Amino acid sequence: MNILKHCIFISLLSLPLLAEAHSSLTILSRAYNDDTTERTTEKRFYALFQQILRDEFNVSTEWTNHARLIKRLSGPQPVCSYNMIKTKQREKLFLFSEIPTTMFVQRKLFGYKETLQGLPETVSVSKLLADQKTFGIVASASYQELDNMFADYQHQVASINSADSFAQLGQLLIHKRIDIIVNYEYTVKSFLSDEQYAQLDSRAISEYPEFINGYFACSQTVEGEKAITLINQYMRTPAMYEFLKGVHYDGFDADTAKRMMHVYETKYYVTPLKPITKINN
Repeated sequence: MNILKHCIFISLLSLPLLAEAHSSLTILSRAYNDDTTERTTEKRFYALFQQILRDEFNVSTEWTNHARLIKRLSGPQPVCSYNMIKTKQREKLFLFSEIPTTMFVQRKLFGYKETLQGLPETVSVSKLLADQKTFGIVASASYQELDNMFADYQHQVASINSADSFAQLGQLLIHKRIDIIVNYEYTVKSFLSDEQYAQLDSRAISEYPEFINGYFACSQTVEGEKAITLINQYMRTPAMYEFLKGVHYDGFDADTAKRMMHVYETKYYVTPLKPITKINN
């Protein structure tokens, strides 16, 4: 009986410690963000999320490829990521923040110079598909306005699903297995040599708006819901405005960054302590 009482006493003493224990939450990052500039940006985001979430979670980070990242966000593990494109399909699978963590300059079309020769600076993907051009895409990625088009022209679209999908896509283009890829300029440069990249040309896509938004996203878990709530609360603070301003001005030219911050101020009401900056049309 004394032994039983002793065990109960120890258990009661440990209850406050258990109550104070934080849940674990893993922040997933894409493994292809591996050059010095991108790693620095990733560290800035991770430090920010640590600051926002550390009172509620034991936060860790993990690098993974794009396909695994999407799969884990769709599963039961307490994981989150950031700069994720929001689509209707993904909103059924993930939880998203109300405000984007980053805006990006849109993807472009890339192809050999002779393939794109004679095309205007901005072109329609729908028209190119109708003209029998072949495309390469990453299966786990969302191309937003283009997704339905690619589904309608499956016979002209090579959909890559592998651990190194983005690198494989670049090689399909270089070896002329496809005519065109849709990607960010930075990503294309990351997987091709300077000599290979010099053979390519690019065009803007008429179906896309000027910028694309990337959001904080979490799995549909209790931890994910709590993390999204904390992120949403912090996103409209002046401190978040200063963080976003730093990231966007470091990542883009001043004019582009200024337009992006204007969207944050006027559409999402993420504002500094000073008055909103006006842009001359």
